[in-house]
Amino acid sequence: MRWEVRAPWPSIEEIERRFDELIRSRWGTQISAPPADVFVVDDEVWVEVDLPGVRRTDVQVRLVDDRLVIEGTRTRIVPTSRARPAHRERNPGSFRRALLLPVGFEEAEVEVSLRAGVLRARVRRRVVR
Repeated sequence: MRWEVRAPWPSIEEIERRFDELIRSRWGTQISAPPADVFVVDDEVWVEVDLPGVRRTDVQVRLVDDRLVIEGTRTRIVPTSRARPAHRERNPGSFRRALLLPVGFEEAEVEVSLRAGVLRARVRRRVVR
């Protein structure tokens, strides 16, 4: 006969899953706002947003009136099916950040890259001729 040692409580993952279901059913999905730095360089605005574990294909960056809107989804990645979480701080789900741009950037060109978990958006004033 094989003995199996089991904890008297559900796994942490099971508790988190049930908690998420309860919260979402009551209050909807939580949307996080990742930290960002904004720099003005001559006629450009440079924005850097921390997005560890997020693929470029899972992020949308667009101009909406006088705001740069960055939104997307972070999926939970587990290193192996045998991995049991001991501590978690990076939550999966939707994120959104809307940053007010200086006057004159309503119509601009946006260049976006995502490397090493940092999204960089470079917003250039469109030259009107």
